[in-house]
Amino acid sequence: MRIGYPCVSRLTGRTTNHETILRAATPDKLRALTRQNLADLREILRHNLAHGWLLFRIGSSVVPFASHPVNTLDWQAEFRHDLDEIGAFARQHDMRLSFHPGQYTVLNSPDPQIVRRAIEEITYSAAFLDALGMDTASKIVIHLGGTYGHKPAALARFVEIVQTLPHSLRRRLVIENDERSYTPADALWVSERTGLPVVFDNLHYAANPGPGALQDLLERVFATWKAEDGPPKVHFSSQALDGRIGNHADYADPDEFREWLARWTQLGNFDLMLEAKAKDEALLALTAEHPIPAY
Repeated sequence: MRIGYPCVSRLTGRTTNHETILRAATPDKLRALTRQNLADLREILRHNLAHGWLLFRIGSSVVPFASHPVNTLDWQAEFRHDLDEIGAFARQHDMRLSFHPGQYTVLNSPDPQIVRRAIEEITYSAAFLDALGMDTASKIVIHLGGTYGHKPAALARFVEIVQTLPHSLRRRLVIENDERSYTPADALWVSERTGLPVVFDNLHYAANPGPGALQDLLERVFATWKAEDGPPKVHFSSQALDGRIGNHADYADPDEFREWLARWTQLGNFDLMLEAKAKDEALLALTAEHPIPAY
């Protein structure tokens, strides 16, 4: 099993999300930030390898404003050497990388401009993974979006938009249940119509379980992953005690983690993203108490 965390290493003080505001996004500023993000990504992956953490989510701002017209850099050409080096390192050590675009990447919006911007963000994310030379096990995780007052229509709209996307994007996409609107059963409904794999998130499930027995849902979720998609991915986090339902805690509850690990292990190989606010500090604490078997 590969295990990892998203975007920021608190243990090293490095992040893949150095960014700026739109009015300050000059070519020189964007170039400098991209250079810093790639340098930090390189060092984070080396740090992760030293700990045996082979799963990592790259921050969407690794190339700031990459999907926005303000960024006119030919970043793939300009940073070709860095991208080749980082990708070769990740592939050499069987690392699995991913993106998880933010809340404004909404494919099922009734507003065509929002959908267009979402597709542009997904296109950039896929281009970055392609530039690293990562295979199709490296994914872009997205949520199903809003319900817009009519959930069946919103689901159908999501399916319709996905079916218009080129294969180069669809092969990277995976969908995740969320804590408010869309349950694992909803994600499975979409998967049946699009072929997209489903990421199961335990905290979102606790907040928004929906219909279906847990064991059956998990079996069906794992079955959505084909050989070319790599092993199923799951997200684990614990509920923040002082936050709204669905808020991630700083650290993972080890007893809860063991319970979910036992459930998932029964279903075969999988990779696990720890979504704790303390990032790799939380992962280090968790694996020190509960060593993770090698993938």
